Amino acid sequence: MAKILEYIEKIRPRIMWEVAKLAWEDQLETKVEELPDRIVAEAKAAGLATPEEQRQVIEQQVRLAMGLAPENQAGLSQAVEQAYQEKGQQMPIVGHIDGLCHSCSEESTEACSSACPNGAIRTGEDGKKKIDGEKCNACGLCITTCPTSSLADKAQFVPLIKLLKNQEEPVYAAIAPAFAGQFGEDITAGQIRGALKKIGFKDMVEVALFADILSIKEAYEFDHFVKKEKDFMLTSCCCPVWINMIEKKFPELLERISPSVSPMIASGRVLKVLHPRAKVVFIGPCIAKKKEAVHPDLAGAIDFVLTFKELKTIFDAVGIDLEEMPDDYDHQSSWGGRAYGRTGGVSASIALILETIAPNRAIKVNSKRVDGAKDCQEILQKALVGNLDVNFIEGMGCKGGCIGGPGRLVDDLFEGTRRVNEYAYEAKMKIPLNNPTIYQTLKSLGLNYKTPKVIAVDPLAEALTRELTRK
Repeated sequence: MAKILEYIEKIRPRIMWEVAKLAWEDQLETKVEELPDRIVAEAKAAGLATPEEQRQVIEQQVRLAMGLAPENQAGLSQAVEQAYQEKGQQMPIVGHIDGLCHSCSEESTEACSSACPNGAIRTGEDGKKKIDGEKCNACGLCITTCPTSSLADKAQFVPLIKLLKNQEEPVYAAIAPAFAGQFGEDITAGQIRGALKKIGFKDMVEVALFADILSIKEAYEFDHFVKKEKDFMLTSCCCPVWINMIEKKFPELLERISPSVSPMIASGRVLKVLHPRAKVVFIGPCIAKKKEAVHPDLAGAIDFVLTFKELKTIFDAVGIDLEEMPDDYDHQSSWGGRAYGRTGGVSASIALILETIAPNRAIKVNSKRVDGAKDCQEILQKALVGNLDVNFIEGMGCKGGCIGGPGRLVDDLFEGTRRVNEYAYEAKMKIPLNNPTIYQTLKSLGLNYKTPKVIAVDPLAEALTRELTRK
């Protein structure tokens, strides 16, 4: 069984690649049924035991790769149509493959349940693991903790590939700041942009641009709300795990959160104002973004979410070699927006802006940056009882911030942080206030103001405020 588990862990990327390739070649519906048999045959050739149960496990992996629940009962070819309709967005985002779970050691059998910060995983009366779609925030901690590869998130690239190939509507890629160095240390933003355009995207927009805009908005909000020594504010930028934790476990602190949407949602909303027929695809390291995209207050801004791993799968299946792509670069963001990709980037960017707009302010930004579910819960508990010596709290659900997301390609968090920092320091401007693309965006939205207050606490900015604020 140990060999089978090792093989299943290694074969998961292969299954993803096979599904993406079949989808790209318009052969998914006709050839998906034979895929599990081919992989089982390869396992036999490799000398691994392959009882029928393992074929079922591989079939469940195929369903997850198509964006469906692994327990879906339809035949694989019939399930393809469901995949196009469901788009990998049915709750829960994380699926459980029961055929592997029973091989978990007695010491590890509750590892996934213990890792879940929301208590979304339990063992049913039948002995099988159950995932509560309402409680699950799709943080991915259970996936990275599971010793048997029994848990995985639903991919969304099958319906996306169809959308890209049909070319009926313009499709924009909104890529997270954490992308820097994820596809290779020497792979540039321009090469990724060129590759995305080659497979059918209209263009690539850096979400760091919208991080710049939201940093300005939140700096003005800090200036507006934090007036006394005991006042404090929680940022809502970036992390849906952080926001979900506050909503579910610390609702008393909701009034302390900036009403801003995340840069991801802002990117989708603004792009759809500028291009009403557009579809927007967020690309990042985060599984929780898949759930954020369908949140009732936020739905409609983002049509699909891909992890970096899933985008690489598509590139590989299509035969895209990023090293051979020309550098199709479009400078969009400042140091401040690019730094959002790692722990501390949000608060650093906002502090920089506040120093510029209110240099003589008596109360400065005194921030606390926490990452990981445990540390996030601890700081929120302190905030709840008033045991704080800071006035601005930045929380990230993953260790290292976004670069620690389960959909990342660079496993080493130190290396991931270094690459984000390096890309940030390459920016032409350090402070978001100095980013000319912001004002070009405002002008495109019909907001011809020369002051950044237009995107902050300013009644003249109702149009843009609507795009940057939660309902």
